Amino acid sequence: MTHESRELILVVDDNELGLYHKSRTLRNAGYTILEARSGGDALRLIREQKPRLVLLDVKLPDLSGWEVCRRIKSDPETASVLVLQCSATFVAEEDTVRSLEGGADASLTEPLQPAVLLATVRALLRARVAEDALREALAREQRAREDAEDARVAVEAANRTKDEFLARLSHELRSPLGIILTWATLLRSGEVDEGQLERGLEVIERNTRLQASLIDDLLDLSRILSGKMHLERDLVDLATVIQNVMDSIRPAAEAKSIRIRSAVEPGVRPCWGDPHRIQQVVWNLLSNAMKFTPEGGRVDVSASGTGDHVSITVTDTGIGLEPESASRIFEPFQQVAGPSPARSGGLGLGLAIVRHIVELHGGRVEASSPGLRRGTTFRVTLPCALPGATANGVRGRDASSTLAGVHVLTVEDDPEALEAVGAVLRRFGASVESAVSVEDAFRVLQTSTPHVIVSDISMPGADGIALIRDVRGRGRHAGGDTPALALTARASAEDEHQILRAGYDAYLRKPVDAGELVSAVSDLVRSRDRV
Repeated sequence: MTHESRELILVVDDNELGLYHKSRTLRNAGYTILEARSGGDALRLIREQKPRLVLLDVKLPDLSGWEVCRRIKSDPETASVLVLQCSATFVAEEDTVRSLEGGADASLTEPLQPAVLLATVRALLRARVAEDALREALAREQRAREDAEDARVAVEAANRTKDEFLARLSHELRSPLGIILTWATLLRSGEVDEGQLERGLEVIERNTRLQASLIDDLLDLSRILSGKMHLERDLVDLATVIQNVMDSIRPAAEAKSIRIRSAVEPGVRPCWGDPHRIQQVVWNLLSNAMKFTPEGGRVDVSASGTGDHVSITVTDTGIGLEPESASRIFEPFQQVAGPSPARSGGLGLGLAIVRHIVELHGGRVEASSPGLRRGTTFRVTLPCALPGATANGVRGRDASSTLAGVHVLTVEDDPEALEAVGAVLRRFGASVESAVSVEDAFRVLQTSTPHVIVSDISMPGADGIALIRDVRGRGRHAGGDTPALALTARASAEDEHQILRAGYDAYLRKPVDAGELVSAVSDLVRSRDRV
């Protein structure tokens, strides 16, 4: 099939013989032909069939060919149709000029020679193809300019967001550091009474936890952006998760005189997910609600089940949201402005982390608000666990475990960190031997076999990975199966996988929470006893 066969041409002539010869010439050349015998029929067919070219006689019974051409070219829907006018009557020079000035793309005098007709038609079609290509190129160029402008605006916005985030990050990290340094200097002076001592230690602990939380948020964001956030799934009892978060956040609520209530629907099914991450979701939502709820307000958290899904709902009486902010609030670094101009603390990552964790679980999260100053509701929907699934248990974060009779070897090159870990473990009844290097640990292992090894990973010389590989290379009778817990400041998913592949049974990220440390060691002892 030729290119010409795809071109539709309308031939308009009230003379049957002329119509026949023109149509036959064009049809034999491979064009598809429509025919009209009046100006009215021609205009109708042009609107309906959209021919590429019209071969238009000037003398017609109703409208002149000049008028038909004028109407074709003045209508935006048909203006691109090519018009080739021809006439056996109007053949003077002024008639040709009238045709061309009236909008015709070309004009021929009859009788038409077939070769001249075909050459003219092909030339007009080639010119139109070139015009179309140029028009499309110009349109692409315009779109490219618009895309480039949009990209420039987006880059500028991203740079502003980055600068604002770095400024906010600097402030949020420096603030607790300044407070910690001030109180540490004051306490070191020795010129404090018992009340100031207790107050100083409480402030230092709170600000240290705040800084650790900021760093955890940054690490979680890094995992999200690199697609390396992973879930350790288990049965999750929402009542337990909510209660754990409520117990942790209640002192902050009491400090702001905020009433905080929870309600879990009886018989709500557990969901299948990562207990730590789901607890993080509830914590972030409640912390967000507390942050934007004024003193004397109220925050409610509830859990319910519908079909194969469970829902966690957090509602507050805080500053509320404008409708256009409901989706934007889940973007990283966003802190949606409320009715008060004062900026809240934080990095604007909490809700972005919530959305990603929920979506990793196959769920969804949404925010709604009746308007500014009318509170906000966050609703998380998660799939229920399949019937018959069994739980490994949801680990709490308290330090109620007992380690009486447990012998622990701690390995850490930082003397202060080694002392702190040993002090926590001894407080809960463990006997502790300490090693300041991997070589030192090897000497301890030659004379004793601990129940659990707790080791740092990054150390000068041989590191914690070398230590556990040596231990696992020993026979069972020589302590090769001793449970081992890694303490690490490394935070990437690759680092975590390397630690577990090397032979550690579990790991905790620094800074280590005392309750988590005791719980982790207790769990390892129990796992050994079950073997």
